[in-house]
Amino acid sequence: MKTKLILIIVIASVAAFSLQGCSLLKKRVEKKEKITYRISAKDKTSFSLENTNGKINITNTDDTLGIITVEAEKTADVRPDEADKPIDNIVINIDTAGQNVIIETEISSEKGFFKKGNRAQVNYEVKIPSNMKVNVENVNGTITISKINNDVSAETVNGSLNIFGCNGSINLSSVNGSVLCNFDTLYKPVSIDVVNGKVRLGGLANVNADVEASTTNGRVRFTNLNFNNLNAERRSLSGTLGKGGNVIKISSVNGSINFDANKIVSKKDSDDFEFKIDFDDEDDQVKVTNKDGEVEILKLHDDDSLPKGPGKTGTEAPGNADSLRKK
Repeated sequence: MKTKLILIIVIASVAAFSLQGCSLLKKRVEKKEKITYRISAKDKTSFSLENTNGKINITNTDDTLGIITVEAEKTADVRPDEADKPIDNIVINIDTAGQNVIIETEISSEKGFFKKGNRAQVNYEVKIPSNMKVNVENVNGTITISKINNDVSAETVNGSLNIFGCNGSINLSSVNGSVLCNFDTLYKPVSIDVVNGKVRLGGLANVNADVEASTTNGRVRFTNLNFNNLNAERRSLSGTLGKGGNVIKISSVNGSINFDANKIVSKKDSDDFEFKIDFDDEDDQVKVTNKDGEVEILKLHDDDSLPKGPGKTGTEAPGNADSLRKK
């Protein structure tokens, strides 16, 4: 009798677990939550934001009352039975106790046998008084900061850094991602450290600065600028713009460095593209060519051959390929 009772309990437990498992294994759906915070900037001197995944945009506010506005959009993949519930694994902590406003994003992972990544992220749109210092850290996602008159510090692991019209000292660091800065004026030093990614500085026509730039793998170039005491090589540059004074120091491991008198328009690099290839004929070959930034894919017939020689390698690939170029 005791053995039968145990068997019944086991069967009931397995059935209940199976029903729960079916729910856990259903395809997840994307859920978004938007929340707005309004924080008094009275007696506050700096704004700090730490994020894990998501874009961050910070600019100055037109609010004469000195209010910091933070619009946060949470996004996560949830189970269908959780679609009407709040996203509970993303927590936004705000500390306003001192002179600094500090925002930290906490993203926790699910636990258990059926745990699954839910691509959780938070996108931030922030407006602050332009006289506040800004310190931003992000792991995955682009950081854009514009029209701040005080010091700016930004750091990202995977993502681009864009700084527009900021007049304080600028300290930027990126592991994987490009850096774009456009200046109106320059009153304080600029320091940029990148491992993998391009660095582009624009709006330097009327800037007074002592420039130092070097890259391990890449080129250093300048456009429409007149340097005094110029010492330029393929991978390094030093010289003086205008009367000199403030230091612009840039260091890169893998990536080019470009200085431009004019402001640089932000756009995707012309060499960014994707391929969509249908593998329906193993005997044909394709050739990929690039002309003036456009990609052309040609199907080769039996009497054609792939180009060979210096810098070119013959290769085999299926035919019937379409190019989907990023606009």
